[in-house]
Amino acid sequence: MAWNTAERIQEERARLATGTPPEHRMKHNLQRKAAKALAGFFILMLVLTLLSRAAYGITVARVETEKSKSGILTQRCTITGAIQAMGDLTVNLPEGLEVSRITAVQGQSVQAGDTLLELDQESLARAVEILEQELALLDLKIANAAKGQTSEGTDAVLAAQDNLETAKTTLERAQEDYQRLTESRGVTEDRAAQDLTEAQEKVAQAEADLAEAKVKAKEALVKAAKEALETAEDNLETVKESAAEAEDAAQQSLDAAQDQQSSADTSYYAAVNTYNRAVEAEKQAQADLDAALAQGDEEAIAAARTALLQAQSSKDQAEASMNSLADASSTAYNAVKRAKDNLKKVKEKWAEKIEEAEAEVKTAEEKLEETEKRTDVSEETLVVTAQSALDAAQQGLRTAQRASEDAASATEDQLLTAQRAIETAQQGLESAQRGLESAQQQAENDRRTDAASARQAEIERLGYVSQRREKQETLDILRAAQEAGGRITAPIGGTVKKIRTETGVTQAGEQAAVLSRGDLGYQFTGTLDQKEAEQLAVGDEGSLSFTSQGKNQSAKVTITSISGADDKGQVTVTAALEGTGWAGGASAKLEITKRSEQYNTTLPLGALRSGRNGEFVLVLREKQTVMGMEQTVAQVPVTVKAKDSERVAVEADGLLPEDQVVVSSSKPIDHEDRVRVLDETA
Repeated sequence: MAWNTAERIQEERARLATGTPPEHRMKHNLQRKAAKALAGFFILMLVLTLLSRAAYGITVARVETEKSKSGILTQRCTITGAIQAMGDLTVNLPEGLEVSRITAVQGQSVQAGDTLLELDQESLARAVEILEQELALLDLKIANAAKGQTSEGTDAVLAAQDNLETAKTTLERAQEDYQRLTESRGVTEDRAAQDLTEAQEKVAQAEADLAEAKVKAKEALVKAAKEALETAEDNLETVKESAAEAEDAAQQSLDAAQDQQSSADTSYYAAVNTYNRAVEAEKQAQADLDAALAQGDEEAIAAARTALLQAQSSKDQAEASMNSLADASSTAYNAVKRAKDNLKKVKEKWAEKIEEAEAEVKTAEEKLEETEKRTDVSEETLVVTAQSALDAAQQGLRTAQRASEDAASATEDQLLTAQRAIETAQQGLESAQRGLESAQQQAENDRRTDAASARQAEIERLGYVSQRREKQETLDILRAAQEAGGRITAPIGGTVKKIRTETGVTQAGEQAAVLSRGDLGYQFTGTLDQKEAEQLAVGDEGSLSFTSQGKNQSAKVTITSISGADDKGQVTVTAALEGTGWAGGASAKLEITKRSEQYNTTLPLGALRSGRNGEFVLVLREKQTVMGMEQTVAQVPVTVKAKDSERVAVEADGLLPEDQVVVSSSKPIDHEDRVRVLDETA
């Protein structure tokens, strides 16, 4: 049998070398075609691989990336509107009025009848009385001037009359003072003694209050220090809890990544075993084919070849599966590495925060200890106030003591002085009476003898009439204020351009308020959305752009008022325009530029994306595949803090300073999509 087998193998080889019968040549051709087909298959795979890489370079999105950085955003607000005419109306008040309340503010829009400020009723009544007296005096001057009497003569007569009235008043007051001193002589010393007793009681009470204030001040300081310590301790606990939560979250991410890596490794090792078994099966199939060829059994040879092809196919599938699981294992390894790095950073970050919180607790403990040992509280507000009260009480006691000592002798001196004042007042009254008679006689003589004086008197009369008209207008305003309960109201609608900022007494020539109105000037008025207007304030400066006489011009202006939002959410902004020559009704644009606070993380606006779960950015990640190391993107949720026309400030726990953030792409991309960075070689 062995000889027959060897002989058949030799015959098979000889047949292949020297030629075979037609049926054997057909089988040989089939084998050659199979070899060529296998070679063509591998060539096709190579071509497809090359085409795949070319298609990858064409179809994969190309992106630009940038790292986040700290910075300041520049908020720019553009307001469109028009230039409108306006003007000023001044509300003047006489001096001596007490302004008790100011109800309007600069930049406020008011209507006719709206209250601007409120006057004290008593001072208002005095001012009305004074104006009525001045009008009566002007009426007298006008009447005298109509008779040809000049202001010099009239003033002399009026001065003499005033002197006479003053002398009468002085005499009456001197008599009243003497009578009052006489009646009060008996109680002066008793009142001085009572004042002295009250001053002594106030000193005793102030001393007790000072001692109590020192105790309360020390207690308040200790209480504040304890509260600060409790706050620091609470903060430390909060930081520790936050640190534990952050570390737990990072640890859970690491555990999940490690579990995924373990699963991927297990699958990979199983695939390796499968591949090894497939290799052994292929070897066994090849051995079976060789055995069949040795036996010369055609059916066995065909079956062995089929089994070999199946074994090779199984090996290829096992190899592909093994490579795919190797990629998954590499990806899981990288995820574990990133999770470990993140856990380390989280621990370092929160360790630093805990250290800071512990330092704050230590500082608070030292402050509490220092406060408990403190003995000098003289500089505390409560103690300073109590000490000032004691000083005042002691000063009052010294004054009361001097008053008590001087009471007796002072009364006699006052009575003597009052008696002499009566005598002097009587002499003054007689002198004033003679002066009035002399002034009246002189004025009459001048009127009869001097024609020039008559012309001068007419000129003066016209001046008095003008003065009377102005004072009458002011009196009408004050009387209207009296009827309105002391309220000074806006005579027209407009914008409050200027108004008193403090209550108090009015001064001569003072402007109580200035209203802007359309017939006396110009202003810019524009509208914008309420949300945009939140960043603006009265007093903000900006650049106003407009067209005048066919030329583009600009000017620096200041916002004078910002209205509330209307039912459409629009806010009206007004800016006063200085000077004249403005084109009323012309369209204009006001641009306001303001700088924000410093933000730790800012990105170009193109980096910000939004989806169903909110706003996010795409961060570059690397992934190992059968094609080599590939770049993909991953979503990182962010919270927008602020934005301007170019950049956006965000806050994100998952965004690291070294992360490359996608700011633009050649085509739409999403989470885990493959990408290529533009500066890489194509």
